[in-house]
Amino acid sequence: MPEQLTWEGSLNARDLAGLSTPGGPVQPRRLIRSGNLSQLTELGKVQLCASGVSRILDLRDPGERSIDPAPFLGEALYLNLPALPHGNPELMAASAAASGNADYYRAWLEHACAHFAVILQQIVDAPVGAVVVHCHVGKDRTGLAVALALFVAGVPDAEIAADYAETDQHVQPLYAGMLSRQTDPAKRDELARFLVSDPADMRAVLAYLRDLGGLDYLAERGLGPALQTALRERLTWLS
Repeated sequence: MPEQLTWEGSLNARDLAGLSTPGGPVQPRRLIRSGNLSQLTELGKVQLCASGVSRILDLRDPGERSIDPAPFLGEALYLNLPALPHGNPELMAASAAASGNADYYRAWLEHACAHFAVILQQIVDAPVGAVVVHCHVGKDRTGLAVALALFVAGVPDAEIAADYAETDQHVQPLYAGMLSRQTDPAKRDELARFLVSDPADMRAVLAYLRDLGGLDYLAERGLGPALQTALRERLTWLS
């Protein structure tokens, strides 16, 4: 099962080793999900590198990076790949109409799937070692990117959803601070609806992905059969 990592100053960092796939469990130290790394201490940076990390994929946009700078910016292992296209009117409209997290993720599948396909390709192309995928909290953009990678690898929906839900165990102090800064009760209640990792949301999104065409849909958005095979081989023990 996923292992919580203890990089000093890290947020919501866990190794996804041990999830079930047709080829065996996800390999140790192959895929790590995390919140942003800006609060890593010097010791935490050393601990991250000692974990065998070969690539960090930062899914945040430039504005977020200006507020919480990337500690490995300029180093060979760091790559910034914003998960969501800037100024896409269809995506903006769908996001504005979202009533919960599942609505957001469905909108991203419809209007930003090509961006997520590039993220998955970079997992494939990374040097030998562990790949860290992170956004701000490590729940939404990271959650969908990791879910898609595990979907391609053949991890059962129930395990993908359970991993998504685990974020709630690690970020409650952060959520409490965000809610305390919102003084409008109605806006605070609205925000609270999104500050949760409900496994039912992820199961619904995976079902929606299948309705869109599943692996064929991902192939149409840039993650073709050869890349899907390479991703499965990267993430799983081969029979």
